[in-house]
Amino acid sequence: MYFVYILVCAVTGRSYVGHTDHLIRRYRLHCEGGTRTTREKLLQPYVAHWELFPSRAAAMHRERYFKAGSGHRVRQDIVAASRHAFGPLG
Repeated sequence: MYFVYILVCAVTGRSYVGHTDHLIRRYRLHCEGGTRTTREKLLQPYVAHWELFPSRAAAMHRERYFKAGSGHRVRQDIVAASRHAFGPLG
C-alpha cells in the first residue's frame, strides 16, 4: 500500500505533496530535515491530508494530479481547510 500526502508548514502555510509506502517514517524524515526539498521550506510541518492506494503507480498518478492543473487548486483548498481547522500553529 502507498500513501499520497500533503504536508503544510505551520509557520508559512507552504505545502508539499509526496508519496511513500510508510507515512509515519516519511513524516519523521521531513520533521528531522532529512529531505532536501523540504529541509528549509517546511518548518513545523503537519499532515493536512493523506490518501491510500494499492500500487505505487496509482499513488504517483494522484501525486502528479495534486501538483498540476485543477489538482493544484484542490490541493490549495485542502491546505486552506486545514489551516482553518488547526489555525496557525507557529
